[in-house]
Amino acid sequence: MRGLDFTRLIIRTLIVAFYFTIGGTASAIDAIDRMTAERLQAVHQTILKLAAERRNVPREGALHEYRANLHVHSAFSHDSRGKIEEIVAAARAAGTSVLMFTEHPASHYDVFVDGHKGTRDEVLLIPGAETNGMLVYPRQSIKEVESARPQDLSDFVRGRDGLTFLSHLEERMDWDIHGITGVEIYNTHADFKNEKRLISSMKNPLWLMKTADLIRQYPQEVFSALNDYPADYLQRWDVLCAQAPHTGVSANDSHQNIGLTVRLAEEGKVKIEDGLGEEVLTLEATVFAAIKPIPDDAKPGTVLFEMRLDPYEFSLRHVGTHLLLTELSQPAVWQALNNGRAFVAFDWIADATGFDFAAYASGQRYEMGSSPKIAADLKLKGQAPLSSHWKLIHNGKLLQESDGFNFESVVKEPGNYRIELWLNIVGEDRIWILSNPIYVSE
Repeated sequence: MRGLDFTRLIIRTLIVAFYFTIGGTASAIDAIDRMTAERLQAVHQTILKLAAERRNVPREGALHEYRANLHVHSAFSHDSRGKIEEIVAAARAAGTSVLMFTEHPASHYDVFVDGHKGTRDEVLLIPGAETNGMLVYPRQSIKEVESARPQDLSDFVRGRDGLTFLSHLEERMDWDIHGITGVEIYNTHADFKNEKRLISSMKNPLWLMKTADLIRQYPQEVFSALNDYPADYLQRWDVLCAQAPHTGVSANDSHQNIGLTVRLAEEGKVKIEDGLGEEVLTLEATVFAAIKPIPDDAKPGTVLFEMRLDPYEFSLRHVGTHLLLTELSQPAVWQALNNGRAFVAFDWIADATGFDFAAYASGQRYEMGSSPKIAADLKLKGQAPLSSHWKLIHNGKLLQESDGFNFESVVKEPGNYRIELWLNIVGEDRIWILSNPIYVSE
């Protein structure tokens, strides 16, 4: 998420306001509705229940499943201070095996040459960039072409064994890049931008103080309260897949840069730092004390208030791209993403490991991303580690629904088939898994 502007807005409001009325009402449940103490506790209990009910399901075939996070920023990017040690530790806590970084290009470093690469604590690191509306994973320096037109940049990277994904679709729904690897089908920052009441609430100092306690108690549930079904992204993806295969991936857009720290300073002052640890304002301590009491024994340097909304661990766990690999290596990651052998899962709800969606005909198995020909015995089959609500989407339209651990459907006509899995969380149907398509041809 890009949080600096919001942090500064919060700080200005701390000076001038003690109360704020949240304007407008949403027509459907939103993050604010989901962030009451009662609901967060209920969601937390449901997640624990799902974890207990979850069963391990063996995968058919020779491929192995690894969880990846794409669109991750570290201290190389101007809007993050993330150290590689803490990012890798967060990845391990979230169950991630592959970190695919997307640094903002700058003159003082090369995103490929200097970027994070290799294996660290059993986590595979892959360098890349967020530039020109794309996630770019090159196999060599792109320093000389960073400012090229999107199509030219993609052609350069793709022509040299790299990967490119269309990013932030909400900002460019009409873009077509020929020969691109794929597209983000979910982006956390885009999901956040749709939460108008949450953004308004972040201006309210009293709401922030209250929410800080909820974050400490239910960190993942608070972070993931913004999670909604990405209808506009999926609609665009279906259109693109009708033209040519586009591998769908999730974008964590992880920065760990949204937060606020208030420290007691000398001479009756308090200093306020943004999510990047930069001092942005000094206030009279009496102004802050009117909002939150200052302990009598507090000394200069004492943290009076601290809130971080987007720690790496909870951002990375929120959503992931599960890859089907022959081994944990860069070439295997490339093979999976080039061939659409992946699915997106909101693992904050439940670990999606073991989900499977494949086509079968004449004793042959076709993985996600494959293009089997229509045949009399062609079937689609799926399995999941939890009993779920299955939706089969054919050429962008709902074709079939069912409930259970398993799914099966006879293919009657050509087209693109993908699966959505849904779970009911505290009375609300929530998207859990989005498969990549199987492209059935004539």
